[in-house]
Amino acid sequence: MDIKPLGKRDHRIDVLRALALLSIFINHIPGNVLEPFTHKNFGLSDSAEAFVLLAGVASAFAYFPRFNAGAVILPLAKIAKRVVVLYVAHLASLMVGLGIFCYALQRWGMPILDTPLNIDAIYAEPTKALIGIPLMTQQIGYHNILPLYVCLLIFLPVLMTVARFVGLGAMLATSVAIYATAHIFALNMPSYPSTGGWFFNPFTWQLIFGVGFFAGVRVLRGETPVPFYRPLWWLALAYLIAACIYHRYNLYGSIPTVSWLPVNFQINEKPWVALPRLLHILSLAYVIGHSRMIMTWLGRLSPEGLLSRIGRNSLPVFWLGTALSVVGQVVLFADQPSPIEQIAFIVVGIAAQAGLAYILDYLGQAGKAAKAKATPAASLEPSTAGKGALAA
Repeated sequence: MDIKPLGKRDHRIDVLRALALLSIFINHIPGNVLEPFTHKNFGLSDSAEAFVLLAGVASAFAYFPRFNAGAVILPLAKIAKRVVVLYVAHLASLMVGLGIFCYALQRWGMPILDTPLNIDAIYAEPTKALIGIPLMTQQIGYHNILPLYVCLLIFLPVLMTVARFVGLGAMLATSVAIYATAHIFALNMPSYPSTGGWFFNPFTWQLIFGVGFFAGVRVLRGETPVPFYRPLWWLALAYLIAACIYHRYNLYGSIPTVSWLPVNFQINEKPWVALPRLLHILSLAYVIGHSRMIMTWLGRLSPEGLLSRIGRNSLPVFWLGTALSVVGQVVLFADQPSPIEQIAFIVVGIAAQAGLAYILDYLGQAGKAAKAKATPAASLEPSTAGKGALAA
């Protein structure tokens, strides 16, 4: 497989990731005045699916070129390092979120034990919860997507191995087979001490990640992520319009289920990424990816612009946004702010996330400059092509 690393980082992916991050931040403060205007209200998927798809693309750019070239140890080491970072970030985020929620319970009587946040299980069985938390089997609302990313990155070497030694089509077929098996046999990661499974089921969500990886590898091969067919583009757009009408007019249940298909294929519950939901994110990606006006606009945005910087620092920005969204939930409950005050809080929260991204970019550039100054000129001669992609 002829793979060439990207010469520079594709900032369009960063911009799309930033838009997804900001949408997640707004959605994680349920009931605020801006929530009805995010794209989850106009279809069957939301920003989480978009972010996982983009994560698959970025992972292909970051890890596959070296792996495909035979330098296996370095990309595997980078993946392992990222897994550890995500795991620690999850535990820290969970502890901060729990702390804020529990303070709101003590201070204002916020009913966190009577809402579907899954915190009641921690109160009911704290010793068991202290086992489940480090195992990631005890999760709470708004703090359950990072465990999914840990699982996806652990699974990534399998996708890369199949793609390298068997073929890219076989890699996608493997991902589809796991997705279908999960539906047929109702496979999910177990929760403990809570009952049931994970809100973000890794066995089904890996397909979205795998599709993103597939598209990313095709870009590395110098091909379009997915070939353009005009009838397919119009069909995808028609599906997006139909899904918008279906969702906006709450027509759920109006379409009879197919008896011979597993029910999880057809219901629109988030853990299972049912076919209608899967088709929605794929249609959205196809329409946007092959829309010249949108892609041209994304390309004209500056790599040093606000959205690009936010997308480049997605994990710390997401971490801060998660903490601020919990604060926003508490403020909404305790103070019942006016619509203007709600918008002001969201604007301040976005500004804080943007400020963090600028600070991290500044520190990163300062560190690179210091390293380049300390490195002898002779050692800088080898090509650094693809380094921008590896920073994804």
